[in-house]
Amino acid sequence: MTAALTLVVGNKNYSSWSMRPWVALRGCGVPFAERVVKFESEDWKANIATLSPSGLVPVLWEGAPGSGFATWDTLAIVERANELFPDKGLWPADPQARARARSVAAEMHSGFRALRGAMPMNLRGRHPGKGMNPEVARDIARITRIWTDARAQYGPGGAYLFGAFSAADAFYAPVATRFMTYGVELDGEARAYQQALLGNVAVKEWTAEGIREKEFYKEDEPYTSPAA
Repeated sequence: MTAALTLVVGNKNYSSWSMRPWVALRGCGVPFAERVVKFESEDWKANIATLSPSGLVPVLWEGAPGSGFATWDTLAIVERANELFPDKGLWPADPQARARARSVAAEMHSGFRALRGAMPMNLRGRHPGKGMNPEVARDIARITRIWTDARAQYGPGGAYLFGAFSAADAFYAPVATRFMTYGVELDGEARAYQQALLGNVAVKEWTAEGIREKEFYKEDEPYTSPAA
């Protein structure tokens, strides 16, 4: 019998790495509780060393947080959840589609540093045109190519990259929100896919909770003043 799961996450407005496994698990119907630890808070200072072996979020706990079994890092969390719940469809059933889904998720996990640095996730913000530069434009071009190629080859059976929703979509959900925050204009299949992601129930739930947060961290909001 699988122990109860708890996912430790950071601020929902800012933490794209927390968003990915949360949306993957919620979107695929994996049962879990959440433990939000706000960055720089007293809760973080007092408890993060116990809640996270790496001192970072996210972390998935099997059993009691801090004393059960921990898996950390977004990609590892998704793989562990897939082992525990192989019937939930975290990855596509077809072997080649599954390999491609893992490839594009891993590329998001390790790449697109220009985009992540210049356009940090900020669900509350609207900063059209900010953060764009040639390196970011190249990242955006690659991301939209990933989307359109996957949709063309594997996606005709549904609205997502591989037809049905999977962890691969969860890995690109924060990117879809970034494109909205920074006014990145898409067209055709890329835009349709972005809208499908933004309309996903799990993505909408996370986004709504992130927008309600009040914390302001300048390093995560380079284009916003504290008084705004």
